[in-house]
Amino acid sequence: MIKLSRLVVVFAAVCLMLGSTNAGAESNDGSTAEQGIDKNNIANLDQLEPVQLPKPPFNYYLSSLIDPNAAVNKTKKLTLKQSAVKSIPAVHDDSKELQASQYAVPNPFQNIKGNLPAGIPTEYKGQMLVQAIKGTNNVILIYGLNFGENRYLVILDKSMTRIEKVYDFINYAISPAYMAEDYDYIYQRVRWAVVEDGILYVSHSHWTYAKSSKGVNGFITAIRLSDNKLLWRTSSLVSNTRNFQIVGDVILSGYGFTSEKDYIYQISKRTGKTLEKVALKDAPEYIDKQKGGILVYGYSHLTSFLIK
Repeated sequence: MIKLSRLVVVFAAVCLMLGSTNAGAESNDGSTAEQGIDKNNIANLDQLEPVQLPKPPFNYYLSSLIDPNAAVNKTKKLTLKQSAVKSIPAVHDDSKELQASQYAVPNPFQNIKGNLPAGIPTEYKGQMLVQAIKGTNNVILIYGLNFGENRYLVILDKSMTRIEKVYDFINYAISPAYMAEDYDYIYQRVRWAVVEDGILYVSHSHWTYAKSSKGVNGFITAIRLSDNKLLWRTSSLVSNTRNFQIVGDVILSGYGFTSEKDYIYQISKRTGKTLEKVALKDAPEYIDKQKGGILVYGYSHLTSFLIK
């Protein structure tokens, strides 16, 4: 009995030692793997936690980091001259320029395979890739629960192999005040984004009446990538178009909706201040940049502007 008891004790001790060793190995392997993750490699995207940005102001905001009186931050508005307006079908194909500005992402709802380069993750944090924007020096991936609730934004280098930033915009989604009965329609999703000179310019909006979010909808925000600082945010109702364009120091965006006023806006890239708004015949959908001007595609009208 004594010998048996001693064998049991020895066996238990060995098991305990093995268990401790294995547990330690798992722990070490886990921490080593975590420490060894190349946080810039796109293959590791789903293992990375995003930077969750804090709730933004839902009104015009200018950070104390920006001096609006400094010469470098003074922006002269463009001279937009309307040159033509023509009717287009209410249901029309996207322009070649808009198509060329993005990769086509897989869309299981429409049986679209897309044309993404190999190796681009089509999911992140359980959410689907809904947009892939081609920038001058980068590519921006946008992930959402569906094509109406876009939440995560991933900035890649031009080669689409290295991750530069991963942001979570969940705190931008719901305005402070809204009509309770319209809650299901007021999610302000990431609509478009551009990186220029180390600053992310990103628009958020929902696709329903402004009154549903008490008029607090349709913003563009500037975020400094080096420290994730909010530099400025526009006033509301300046951007619910599918994209915006940057021309020099001016951002050209559009806002409009059924039974609401429709405009093209000039916004200072330095301060987010609205410089001018120009009335349109109907709600703008997206903006193409052309040589010497822009084309504004609306619901049933195409408006041409020359830039002086």
